[in-house]
Amino acid sequence: MTPLTLGSASQNVPEDFPQLLELLAGRPQPAVVCYRPRGADGEVGAEPDSTDPDGTEPERVELSGRVLQNWAVKLIGLFTEELEEIFDPAEPTPRVLVDSAPHWKSAAVVLAASSLGAQVVTAAGATDSSGTASLAVTDRPQDWQSSPALGQAELAALSPGLLDESFEDAVGQAIPAWVLDISAEVRQHPDQLLTPLEPVRLPEGVESGGIGTGGAGAGGTALVTRTEWAADAVGALLSTWAHGGTVVLIDGMPEDPVWGQGRWEQALRNEGLA
Repeated sequence: MTPLTLGSASQNVPEDFPQLLELLAGRPQPAVVCYRPRGADGEVGAEPDSTDPDGTEPERVELSGRVLQNWAVKLIGLFTEELEEIFDPAEPTPRVLVDSAPHWKSAAVVLAASSLGAQVVTAAGATDSSGTASLAVTDRPQDWQSSPALGQAELAALSPGLLDESFEDAVGQAIPAWVLDISAEVRQHPDQLLTPLEPVRLPEGVESGGIGTGGAGAGGTALVTRTEWAADAVGALLSTWAHGGTVVLIDGMPEDPVWGQGRWEQALRNEGLA
């Protein structure tokens, strides 16, 4: 595997989300690279292959800016149709908690919900700190279904596997009908926005590249591990994408057993981070 090669970053950093989505749509280079332990979270079908006989090699997937924008647009359609009361521009700013492992699907949710004007926070294991969340998006819906931490918030499930499968297909566990299964529903939505987005401005600091831990400069690469994700990585993601960079999401830390045998260092070298 060779390091990623990025094209030249745009000289004009977007000021709002419609401009950011347009920038990503014109970008064939990677915008998100996701590493994940094989078979994590009880995923069904995580069988070893011939290149990984012991079944422990972390999985890797990358999304170009164009593909990330495509998923974000589909999610915008899903959210505005299924959760219109939350994302109604006439209502107060919603708060969206993305309680999950760092993942490309979570990154697409961050982009989509932020584009609709929501205050988005990433976390891991945050069922006791949802605050006044309007929507909780999680890869562990079973932990939220009967939790008082959910309060009046809506609940949406995000399947943990790298493939875009329904939650039940991914983990072999059904979820109640009142829980929105994002991966099961999102493909039904169009690749194009049916109505123009409101020109919601990007957070302050994005243009200078100074927002969020680990944000990359022009055309650079930002590493977001489980630690950065749990500390809220939204600013780092948006700033990196706005400057034409790549976000590398790693569901783990160097000390995790799956990253033994020099795999962590190799992953960083693959992405030009070491």
